[in-house]
Amino acid sequence: MSRNKTVFGIGILCFTAGMYFGGVLAGFKRQEFLAEEQETRRTWERQEQPPADSTLSDPAECYLCGNHNRSLMSMFRGRDDLGVICVNDWYVMDMQIRNLDGMGGGGSGWTVGAKGACSFRTDRNPERGISEVTVEYGENSIFDVKKVQSHLCQTCLDKLLEVMDSYSEEGKELGAKDVCLVDFQTLELYSLQEHYISHYIRDYYVQIDGRDGDELEVIGIYAPVLENGEQVEE
Repeated sequence: MSRNKTVFGIGILCFTAGMYFGGVLAGFKRQEFLAEEQETRRTWERQEQPPADSTLSDPAECYLCGNHNRSLMSMFRGRDDLGVICVNDWYVMDMQIRNLDGMGGGGSGWTVGAKGACSFRTDRNPERGISEVTVEYGENSIFDVKKVQSHLCQTCLDKLLEVMDSYSEEGKELGAKDVCLVDFQTLELYSLQEHYISHYIRDYYVQIDGRDGDELEVIGIYAPVLENGEQVEE
């Protein structure tokens, strides 16, 4: 009988010790979790672009809506397609989502920008209405309004500034990346900053992934409105 009492007493002691140490470990784990949770809680601030004045003397020479010979927009303007603009050095990359000229134009390519500027990797399949453009940022890929003030008319400059808002951690001013999306048909601009994940633009769906920080992936898909599985005639 005394042996059973001894065994029972040892069992109670082990159980009590287990509960104590388990509670201590759980306390440590909870403190660890709370510390990690506090670490991941960040306050983000929206950074808007301040107003700026255009210094372009002749609006007809505007790089976006005009016909300056150093802008590729005159080649693409009016097309039913989208493009990506590397703003600081104003390089326009045609996404070629659709085969509009019957020439195909599919395949992969790589375009190197000016020193310190963006470079582009492209993978186009216009026969299926899909295009992927990857923008590799350069060391000078932070938007600088001074580089475009003399190239854009006031209307287009204001339009650009509206899509250059960005977000950064509180107290840190990282600046916006110098890229945007353009609708060649309407000349409307759309943001490609990392807090955007998609756009619907007329008959196009655009998916954006800029979480990497060093590069931006833009996928454009021709996705017209369907009715009973058929494209709606306009």
